[in-house]
Amino acid sequence: MVALVSVFLFGTVVAISLNDDFGRLEVTKVSIPNGALELSGLLYRPRYVSEAAPAPGIVLAHGLSEAKQMMSGIALELARNGFVALAVDLLGHGNSDGKLSQGNEDHSLGVVAAVRYLQSLSYVDHRIGLVGHSLGGGAIRAAAANCTNIHACVFIGGGLGSMVSEPEYGYLNTTFPKNLLIVVGKYDVLFNLTELETEQLLPVFGTSDEVIPNGVYGNFSLSTARKLVIPSTTHLFEPIDPLVVSEAVSWMTYSLKSGDALAARVEIGSAYLLREFAIVTSLVAFVGIVLVLSLSLCERLHGGVRRETTGEQYGALEGWKVFLAWGLLGLLLFLPMSFVGSQIPFPPMVFGGSIAWWMLATSLVGLLVLMFLAPRFSSVRLKIGSILSESFSRRGLITAFVLFGFMFAVAGALQILFVTDLRILVPIFNILWPPIRILMLLAFLPFFFAYFFVEGLFLHRLRKRNQRTGVLFEIQDVLKVIMIKVGPFVALICLQYLPWVLLGFPLFPGMVGFLMEFLWLFVPIFAISTACSWWFYRNTSSMGLGVIFNALIFAWVAAVVFPF
Repeated sequence: MVALVSVFLFGTVVAISLNDDFGRLEVTKVSIPNGALELSGLLYRPRYVSEAAPAPGIVLAHGLSEAKQMMSGIALELARNGFVALAVDLLGHGNSDGKLSQGNEDHSLGVVAAVRYLQSLSYVDHRIGLVGHSLGGGAIRAAAANCTNIHACVFIGGGLGSMVSEPEYGYLNTTFPKNLLIVVGKYDVLFNLTELETEQLLPVFGTSDEVIPNGVYGNFSLSTARKLVIPSTTHLFEPIDPLVVSEAVSWMTYSLKSGDALAARVEIGSAYLLREFAIVTSLVAFVGIVLVLSLSLCERLHGGVRRETTGEQYGALEGWKVFLAWGLLGLLLFLPMSFVGSQIPFPPMVFGGSIAWWMLATSLVGLLVLMFLAPRFSSVRLKIGSILSESFSRRGLITAFVLFGFMFAVAGALQILFVTDLRILVPIFNILWPPIRILMLLAFLPFFFAYFFVEGLFLHRLRKRNQRTGVLFEIQDVLKVIMIKVGPFVALICLQYLPWVLLGFPLFPGMVGFLMEFLWLFVPIFAISTACSWWFYRNTSSMGLGVIFNALIFAWVAAVVFPF
């Protein structure tokens, strides 16, 4: 515990120090009025910037199912280079009010309100720039069409195509928007780079020839500068790619400060990447603290008894193929149930219904396999009533809620007191605000409870365990269980991107490929949940604690990540 707490505190202190550039920046969480609603934002201000010495302001808008923290890396580097940067939660996202559907009335999804907020600050001058990723690209394009003082825009994997073709987004040409940088990842499944370079961008760049990446078209002083950058990254990772961050900061410097690329002094370091590494280190240590803390609670509430059961009471499943079937089952149902969830929008969150119904369908089909198919090739004779009664108890419920409450309190304190959070790219342990997100947590709970109960049967209760003891054997066992869980998802990621890297085409293009981007987040989160359930079963020989704890954690993650 001492070692884990030390790592956690060290990582947290490093992350906080890097986030405010060792005291040279003031980082605050702000509320932005947007009519009857309020938007949440992170404001990065260099301390030397004042009313007497104002600086240009930049509004940063994230993508779909993301939050302001996803753009905070670019915001940090902009602030380190003398800008006042405001990363904002768009309507219905993160800690902002509203719904995504209100974008039919406000196509900027709150970016216009964020621009007005920046303009109201005495230390921000008249020069305003916009940076948007994916959904945020369209949002800043709409803002540029409605604000007269936007002097530069950076579209990152967004702001182009039929989704933003309405008049409210403005019509792209050689003068609108002013000083435009377009960034599209080489492996961004939403774009066809050949069409961009040879057709779509020609009238925007004012050329009849193919657009050459990395070349500057137009003129900064006339606000007609144009540039296309193609980093070797995917859609999800575009906002944290070093080349993207460097190009965005440089572009704003050329557009809003110097106008001369040679004279502009741009300092792009690795502060934001080191910060992200420190945050992930703190997150891993924090999960370890929770697991070690559970030992004390298990000893007190479960009597410190560890029964070495291996599922013989109901029979046992043997062979890795059986357990791999559980992972493959979830994989096969992912796309079909994503469609079902889009037709049954409950819980009422974008992608939330898809995830909920996917996990429920996986649990139901998995349970049918155990009840009717498994007895034909194994000794398993499932008695659901008996397993439920022996797995769940008041003590286990109390333990799960105490551990969940501890995680919730620590994560909330970090955000409120130090403006930092525990995340894997997106803030998976965000505070539940606005309050309606608490109701969403409760709505997700039944779906995730069913899923982790059936998963517990496959991976723990009915799995034939090796009776050998020792640290090495236990490490091998937990790694085996984790790979059983995440292996199929890792394999699908490889199937999607290896042909793309080697042969030049993705296995799943378009919107299906876009859904595959979620797998990058599923893998680490599923790895954490599987390690937790393995640990709890190891120390209590009961699935209940792991089922309840993981259901609570996943409901929390879903309630804060998905937009309304």
